[in-house]
Amino acid sequence: MLQSKNRKSRAESKPATTDNDNDTIVEAAATPRRPTRDVPVSSPTESSVVPKSTWVSSSGAERSSSAFPTLNESMRNLSINAASTSAKDFRSQSVRQVIRRRELCSAVPDLAELTPVHRPDEGGSKGQKISVYTNHFRVNINDAVIYQYDIDIVTVGRDVLVRQDRIRNIYDFIEKKINNRPRETVRIIETLFTQRARNDLIAIRNQYYDRRRQLDDLGDGRGMAKGFYQALFLTQGGPTINVNLTFTCFYMPLRFVEFACKYLRKDITSDLREEDLKPFEKIIRNLSIETMHTGRRIFYRFHGFGRPANQLMFPRGEDNEQAASAANVKEISVANYFAEKYRKLMYPHLPCINAMKGAQNKPNWLPMEVVNIVEWQRSLKPLDKQQRGLVSRNTIIKPGQRYDEIMKIVRNNQFDRDPYLKELNIHVEDKEMLKIKARVLSPPAIIYRRRGRGEVIESVNCGKWRIRNWFYTTSEINSWGMIYFGDKSNRSIENMLYEFQNQLPDLLRRNGFVINIEPSLTIKNSFENEINNTLLDASRQRWQLAIVIINSRNSDNVYNCVKKYANTRIGLMTQCVNFQALERNMNKLDMYVENLSQKINGKLGGINGVVNIKSALSHSSREDLFMFFGADVTHSTCSSDRPSIAAVVGSRDLTNSLYAARLCEQYPKKGRCSLEIIKELDKMVIDLLQVFADSCGDRLPNKIVFYRDGVDEGQYQKVLDNEVIKIKHACCIVYRDKPLPKLAFIVVKKRHNTRFFLYDNNQTMNVQAGTVIDQNIIHPTQFDFYLCSQAAIMGTSRPALYHVLYDEIGFSSDDIQQLTYWASLYCLKKF
Repeated sequence: MLQSKNRKSRAESKPATTDNDNDTIVEAAATPRRPTRDVPVSSPTESSVVPKSTWVSSSGAERSSSAFPTLNESMRNLSINAASTSAKDFRSQSVRQVIRRRELCSAVPDLAELTPVHRPDEGGSKGQKISVYTNHFRVNINDAVIYQYDIDIVTVGRDVLVRQDRIRNIYDFIEKKINNRPRETVRIIETLFTQRARNDLIAIRNQYYDRRRQLDDLGDGRGMAKGFYQALFLTQGGPTINVNLTFTCFYMPLRFVEFACKYLRKDITSDLREEDLKPFEKIIRNLSIETMHTGRRIFYRFHGFGRPANQLMFPRGEDNEQAASAANVKEISVANYFAEKYRKLMYPHLPCINAMKGAQNKPNWLPMEVVNIVEWQRSLKPLDKQQRGLVSRNTIIKPGQRYDEIMKIVRNNQFDRDPYLKELNIHVEDKEMLKIKARVLSPPAIIYRRRGRGEVIESVNCGKWRIRNWFYTTSEINSWGMIYFGDKSNRSIENMLYEFQNQLPDLLRRNGFVINIEPSLTIKNSFENEINNTLLDASRQRWQLAIVIINSRNSDNVYNCVKKYANTRIGLMTQCVNFQALERNMNKLDMYVENLSQKINGKLGGINGVVNIKSALSHSSREDLFMFFGADVTHSTCSSDRPSIAAVVGSRDLTNSLYAARLCEQYPKKGRCSLEIIKELDKMVIDLLQVFADSCGDRLPNKIVFYRDGVDEGQYQKVLDNEVIKIKHACCIVYRDKPLPKLAFIVVKKRHNTRFFLYDNNQTMNVQAGTVIDQNIIHPTQFDFYLCSQAAIMGTSRPALYHVLYDEIGFSSDDIQQLTYWASLYCLKKF
């Protein structure tokens, strides 16, 4: 039920006070009237929902009050509503904030020219039927009406807008009686679920961490925290709560000097260079810091480093006027100032910190040793190799252990004892995870080449198989070599390298490679100039391939240096090998090279194996010619200074085994912060279609399947309005007077928190490769499904969520699921 009311109002407010330091206007906070009765009501004036307010602290930090601060004030009446009302109804003042800052806004508007397709059937039927558990828990919500007031009083005489939603709208949406998702209803019910957790835990969006738990030290001033994720979903089977384990990296609450020592991995009190500070300063800019030397806690933002405390001078203030007269000086160093007013510094030779407060531009110079890192700040800096190994040992969790820990979290949350949920009579079925139906699809047959002539079919068992024959096609190697970049080299290392040099050609020949020359071996150190010069020499010798073996403490930096110079400067094909992995596998080198050879063959233009994609479809003619695309955008940072990188790949042969790639940089427009869509997608699609035609005898595909990664649900409309239109526009240009191809556009989402568990023989296990779920926990109306394409090597398998946004081909559920599963096995690392 949706109602709209207009009511004239008069603002009653006190004169505003101005805080010049933070450029804000602060007014008294709004206070609602007490409700007049304790039963559901139809008049918004009789509800007792506390409005969400905003205020500005003296430091300029923006905070939000809870929408449900206390049980007595907020939960007397059961209603959800969104309202904008005046001070006349509440007899209160408002909060108004004016801060000179640029809002984050999308560079791409929603046009709603296209809409996501609906599910074409009741779900698929192919495959072996099984039952699995998922980390969703059914939520039972009784119908009710609740009012929520969003108050923003700025001028006198503003109208009142009241919107009333019933909880029944959730079920109307699920049962397809209404088309629009009741987002406000879901958002407020989700707030109810998380309110008690937010009071006791650290909340970061939908993730929660126990503030009492110590961080696992990662060695550079950061630590890993273990928490849980919780969110409400409207699914085909009804509302559910999704709960999962989550891990996040935080800065540790250390003294700044200690933090800098850990981050730079050196004692900065005795050894600190200017070149150490520049990258460090860039990483931690805008980090929240605090001081307590004045006797109270004051918060700042880190803005940079300055001169040492014993060299940085500033004018004496009025409070030091007598001292200035006595000393007959006009300036004082930061170190001397602190010695006079607080205490003598231990490290006056360390650089000062420019600590910014609020919106003010005036620097505040503080000695490094009086500054602390504020706790529970997320770190987005990537982990190095050693840290990734440490984190993996803690985050790779077997399915049985993950199941038990999730159930423990749910029991500890005690939803049925939550006072906020009890007031609305919301019940969670938390005795066990939701049990749902699933199917295991049949794997494809992979075609290889026999040793000699003819083809051979290799069967796939549980997502795994061994390569016992030649690759489908291979390349001829006439010029290649090995290069070792390492921090050290000794007789033992050299002997291992020589053994690898001797065995690699024969092992590659087993897979069908034609090798006409043995590889050379070059041993160099891992300095950047040495790397560039060595790769340049290899390029001048026209090497087809360089096998680069990396043995360095900074292996990530060496790898990046190799790839950047080889790929972007000289065009040399490289295959990097981790020395530690090679050392571990010297006794089983044949299996190690088997995996390595798949990557080498793909890079040299060969085809490892072929899957007959058409046989996955129930209706396909011999004239059908498919082309597959994949696309993603990588965002390095939210900045107009550093671009996002858009990448698009497209198949370029009749077997859909070979791919061409196109990359482009894209910057958001001035005044915008995010660019979700691929800006020049039409140009890249045109180029890739022409590559396909050149490789296939001027033939163009009549069916295009486009997989798009990295798109959140809130961006679906933007992608439809922009990227799908650009693809169709590109086809019009390339095909001209020819019939246009039919397009299917599918979004792939891997960063979600849904997991599946198979319980058999009193043991909780991962689901098999090929497991598909298209019932119960999927979207009520739109065309999506979960598919686990690969067998998990370690930990709990993570299925991909596929959402078909646009479909001119007319796929059934069975066809698109089978096609996607078989196409996913084209990964070069798997073949």
